Amino acid sequence: MLMAMEKGRRLALLKKGLDGLYKRFDRSLLSPDPLECVPTRGKFEDIELSAFLAATFAYGRADLIVKNVRGILAELGEHPHRALMDGAYKTRFKGFKYRFHKRPDILWLLERLCAIYKKFGAIENAYCAAPGTAEERLERFATLFREKGKPLTQAQKFLVTSPASGACKRMNLFLRWMVRNDAVDLGLWTKVKPAELIIPLDVHVHRIAGRLKLVGPKAAANFKTARELTDTLKRFNEEDPVRYDFAICSLGKLGHCLKQPDPASCLSCALAAVCKKS
Repeated sequence: MLMAMEKGRRLALLKKGLDGLYKRFDRSLLSPDPLECVPTRGKFEDIELSAFLAATFAYGRADLIVKNVRGILAELGEHPHRALMDGAYKTRFKGFKYRFHKRPDILWLLERLCAIYKKFGAIENAYCAAPGTAEERLERFATLFREKGKPLTQAQKFLVTSPASGACKRMNLFLRWMVRNDAVDLGLWTKVKPAELIIPLDVHVHRIAGRLKLVGPKAAANFKTARELTDTLKRFNEEDPVRYDFAICSLGKLGHCLKQPDPASCLSCALAAVCKKS
């Protein structure tokens, strides 16, 4: 009974701390984040496409991600969906390079997105084309980027992952932006509920979740762990477990929670009482 009471107390402290962090981290603390590059006003298809590209290239150092995403969206211009559908993108992106991706990779990605928009009308429709779990939908969505008889390069495979090949952090990030509606996320999609989302398991979230014992000490950074973490967070908010993602990620990204625990930061942290700090 004492163990059960202690567990209940710890869960109550976790919820209080996480809810406090959720209220603290709003859009004023967004930067550096690829979402800051995505327009919040305009046509649905322009925002959706911009968000997808921003999330797809959300890998690497945060400030470099933002710089690259701004460059990509600038190349597409004020109306990116129009530039995609009329083929104007094909003459752009000369000299494009980000990490191991080059011009042929982004042109391939845009070509596949053009085909998806022509067939489904929106990325939302493509993702929701058939019922199923988030894992099943992500697997099906990834197949839309494969062409018969044309094996993908490693660079292309990296841009559109599936649960079978990784945690799908960037696709889950895109889904969070489009489905959730609050001070940070856009909430433009209507066919998916926040309760259906899986947390985007980046390096910060993975590390901090381990410190908070929300995942096991040896949990790998894969889709299984992302799903398990999401299920754990449902204890604190069943209808919207991914609401805590931005706050947890920001703790690490903005230097509030370092790889090597800092006494000053730890002392003022809302989660200090439930963190193992190692």
